[in-house]
Amino acid sequence: MSDTDSAGGSAFADKLRLLFNSVRRPDGKPYGKAEVADAMGVSRSYVYLLLAGQCEPGYSLVVKLARFFEVDLEYFADSPRAMELTRQYELLAKLGEQQVHRLATRASELSPERLRSVLEFMDFQARQGEDDT
Repeated sequence: MSDTDSAGGSAFADKLRLLFNSVRRPDGKPYGKAEVADAMGVSRSYVYLLLAGQCEPGYSLVVKLARFFEVDLEYFADSPRAMELTRQYELLAKLGEQQVHRLATRASELSPERLRSVLEFMDFQARQGEDDT
């Protein structure tokens, strides 16, 4: 977990920030840094250092964070599965909980054929976006 991105932050910090932006408490509100620090048994300043990419956590803290945010431990790894999980959380962060609920509600109203068509269109649009970068 010592990889760094081009902006100078750590890959771990990027993934942790994404969790803060995409995973919500049961009441729909984002988790606070102090709340996560208390649950992990670390100081608030340590959480801020992790988010800033100024330090890397030990394995036991990574396990605790994965459990707290209810993500696969592999999310924090450098693997194809981790990349897929990251894409999913990026989508959640973009859409927000209300938009995901709206999408799911609308999708449930579609026939299997139409849903397949929508998913194919989304895949097409995603590939177009990859070509743009």
